[in-house]
Amino acid sequence: MKRLNNKLFISTLFFLTTTSHLYASGAKLPVMTDGNNPTTTATSPAPSNLPPVQVVPPIVLPLSPQGGAYIDQIKSLAGASSCASTSWTGRGRAPAGYIKGVTLSYARSLCRLKNNSSLSVIMSAASSGNSAKDALAHYQSVFSALPLSVTTKGEAPLRAVYVLGMGLGMRESSGSYCEGWDRSAGSNRPSSAAEAGAFQTSYDSMVLSPELRKLYNEYLASPNRCFLDVFKQGASCGSKNILGTGAGADYQAFNIACPAFATEYAMTMLRIQRGHYGPINRKEAQVVPACNKLLISVQDLINNDPYACQDIE
Repeated sequence: MKRLNNKLFISTLFFLTTTSHLYASGAKLPVMTDGNNPTTTATSPAPSNLPPVQVVPPIVLPLSPQGGAYIDQIKSLAGASSCASTSWTGRGRAPAGYIKGVTLSYARSLCRLKNNSSLSVIMSAASSGNSAKDALAHYQSVFSALPLSVTTKGEAPLRAVYVLGMGLGMRESSGSYCEGWDRSAGSNRPSSAAEAGAFQTSYDSMVLSPELRKLYNEYLASPNRCFLDVFKQGASCGSKNILGTGAGADYQAFNIACPAFATEYAMTMLRIQRGHYGPINRKEAQVVPACNKLLISVQDLINNDPYACQDIE
């Protein structure tokens, strides 16, 4: 697998996130946000007492697309599925690349499970029963009606969290990997509290588990695994709006530039702190049976072919 020169990538992020003014600092708990505002190509001048908002041009990373026979097969399965043609309530049809990209991310998480990774332990755990933190416990009655069991650890809970995650991304961003920060939450906050990407997750969530930092560092070291070329398909992106500067702004930029990271990160968050996402709290994220069927087909592919994970990992 090819690897991009990490210094070049970090330089790209540094250029994107160091051209703004300083932001007001201060501690803040993870923000619960819908992130349903459409992508904006420009911002109005902020009041003088608020931190300025950074507007950067579209992020273009020097990445070579990740490919292979199994990746192509999974993209074909996703593109031809009823999940891809679903009209989501209040959002319509997802961008073509969103369903394909999330499905590929699911395949990677399934390969992690096969390799007994520490991250997969979180995502594939049986429902904790703690509905205040675990999205699978919060949605357990919905999964029972599907039916999809989340009471035993393994492939079923992992698949369930991705089926739910597909609905979350549609509520938060209409499936747009390049969604910027939520303006309804205001700009008078540090960059660490600003959400970005398809699932609208913010940097201040990283304190919740060392696995989140580990995942961030993993993708920073190998950004050619981001599936950016896939998530771009059918997406409409204007200027990428980054709030503030520093580590939080870097994270915002990376959520947009590396949607595979944003996906696996959000799926992990759904298991440990579902309160970060307003649509989950209000049970607005749809659980679509056709998307479960799609992921079963991918699960069967990976389970039946020992070489599939070599492409996907």
